[in-house]
Amino acid sequence: MGIGNQPGGLLPGREGQPSDSLPKYERTTFDVVTIGAGYLFMPLGLVLALIRIITTHYKNYRKSVNYSLLFHAFVGGFLQMMGIVVISIFSDDAMDTTTLISGLIFVGLVLLLPASAFARSAAKARFRFSQLANQYVHLIRVERVRYTGNLADRTGQSEGDVNRDLLYLQKYGVLDSGLLFHEGADAAPQAQAGQAAVSPFTPPAGQPSYQQPRAQQLPKSVRCPGCGAQNTVAPDQSTSCDYCGTTIAYG
Repeated sequence: MGIGNQPGGLLPGREGQPSDSLPKYERTTFDVVTIGAGYLFMPLGLVLALIRIITTHYKNYRKSVNYSLLFHAFVGGFLQMMGIVVISIFSDDAMDTTTLISGLIFVGLVLLLPASAFARSAAKARFRFSQLANQYVHLIRVERVRYTGNLADRTGQSEGDVNRDLLYLQKYGVLDSGLLFHEGADAAPQAQAGQAAVSPFTPPAGQPSYQQPRAQQLPKSVRCPGCGAQNTVAPDQSTSCDYCGTTIAYG
């Protein structure tokens, strides 16, 4: 099964920099609702963020977005607790200063430290996907790889991940939407590499090297140095030109 309808190339742009064409975060309506819930009622926002992670975290391009949702949920929880503290200050039964400061420190440790960790995770996940996108661009544009199985082997991803990533990159114009890919792997280059790796002419360690036999030579057409006519010459032989009689060597 192919992705796209016809062969094509990458859209014009700065080669090796696909992250410039990708959004920082691709947020759906559900994501926006989750962020809003996180700032209005943190427990609900946290539950929605966890649901989003369970259902979409297997997608490479969703990882940074999902970590970002958790970040907003915890920051929203901190702001809500700050609001409660501010309201308590102006209430009739306001807490004493020591209790207030202790409470703020505790809230900061419980909510802001995880928020900071999720922010770093989101940045790392986005960087990793950007690097992965750079790999796809190089393999497709420079090395002309068109099989998703080969792309999976070269990038360390599953073939399903590769298909999802390519569709995402095509959606944002990093790859031409008409670019055609084939499922599976092109076995010919791998077979040649395997034959070279187990070549019987490679000597064991400490043993003298064996002379590898030359590739079989075939008759070829050679231009006569005298009159310029083409003549067929057999390997390791010479012949006389059919037109002027000049001797022509194979090499």
